[in-house]
Amino acid sequence: MRIPISYGLAAALALSLAGAASAQTNSVTTTATTTILRPVTITENNALAFAKVVRPSSGSGSVTITPGSDTVAVTGTGALAAGTGSQGKYTVNGEGGQVVAVTYPATFDMTDSGSDTLTVTLSSDASGGTVTLSGTAGSAGSQSLKIGGSFPVTSTTPTGAYSGQYTVSVAYQ
Repeated sequence: MRIPISYGLAAALALSLAGAASAQTNSVTTTATTTILRPVTITENNALAFAKVVRPSSGSGSVTITPGSDTVAVTGTGALAAGTGSQGKYTVNGEGGQVVAVTYPATFDMTDSGSDTLTVTLSSDASGGTVTLSGTAGSAGSQSLKIGGSFPVTSTTPTGAYSGQYTVSVAYQ
């Protein structure tokens, strides 16, 4: 009868040692960080305006105002009739030195008082879709943003005043 008791003691001792080995723990102390930034905002200074355009008597053309100039260019057989054009001009404000992503739609529609539409293709001077705010972290920064656009015009484009809206959004990267 002694043999089973010594096997039992050996088994109990092995189990207690295994439990002690699996109870071993380890830990690490780590650091959390954050940076608090001023809110990023965008303000419209000037609306995108294409001026008045005479449609071509035949054929087609396009009307363009680039982000780099307030000059309206008309290609094809159309001609600029009167008024001055303007790029969409904006100011982006926020934390100095920060990179800000700029988003806007590739196109939007301008409509007249009826159901006629002109589809405008947009472009901006935001290189790679971003602007970098002036200044350094800890101070306010700003950056101008310009948006231009173009649309086709044909001899059958309905006359009238057209308008439409698009949204420009900014967010820290």
